[in-house]
Amino acid sequence: MSSPISLVAGGTGLVGSHVINSLSKLHGLQIILVRSFNSEIPKNGELKIINFDDLKSDKVQLRSNIDHVYLCLGKKLLTYELGYMQHASRESFKLIDYEYPLLIAKLAFKNGARSISLVSAVGAQEGSFNYYFHIKGKLENEIKKIGYQNICFARPGHLLGQRKDFRGYEIPILEAGLRFAAPFMQGPIKNFKQVEAKQVANSMIISTRGQNKGESYLYYEDFLKTEIFE
Repeated sequence: MSSPISLVAGGTGLVGSHVINSLSKLHGLQIILVRSFNSEIPKNGELKIINFDDLKSDKVQLRSNIDHVYLCLGKKLLTYELGYMQHASRESFKLIDYEYPLLIAKLAFKNGARSISLVSAVGAQEGSFNYYFHIKGKLENEIKKIGYQNICFARPGHLLGQRKDFRGYEIPILEAGLRFAAPFMQGPIKNFKQVEAKQVANSMIISTRGQNKGESYLYYEDFLKTEIFE
């Protein structure tokens, strides 16, 4: 069996960087699709620098034998925007979290990919009054229409991990509050518990590289069961 070729979009983000790191410990080539990249390129990595706006005009060319796709793109948001996003911010959010990922998914499918994993969000639902959840759910629904055989939607709550950029003074307070509340978060709301980004990344890889068919949704307890690639 030939070594798989993976396409990673959003590799400079929290989950995406862990996807790249974990894939570097596995066999197969990974194509890292980014606007810029300041980290060390793994030995099995191939960097592809693009202008994401070129995706709209078919200027981006990929090799024709891609196997797996990891969509980890996401706009940096302020904490309050997860609850309510002002109209002035919605266009750029939709561009980064919906239009770009969908264009990449379609392009990769044309180039042979049949397995895909997407970083979504717990609560994702098209038509939701919450714009953040609406866009995440809309992307999920559009991905389903492309024709992928294996689709994994990772739906984490708040992500834990070392970020490269400052996310706000309220983040440590939020994380402390979630740690305190965790034992009381049972039933459906347990999926809103915070989780390590590394576990989310590894869960996506296992699902995407498996022989599963159809759609799968990963939540809090699924992430905890995942092995860590060291």
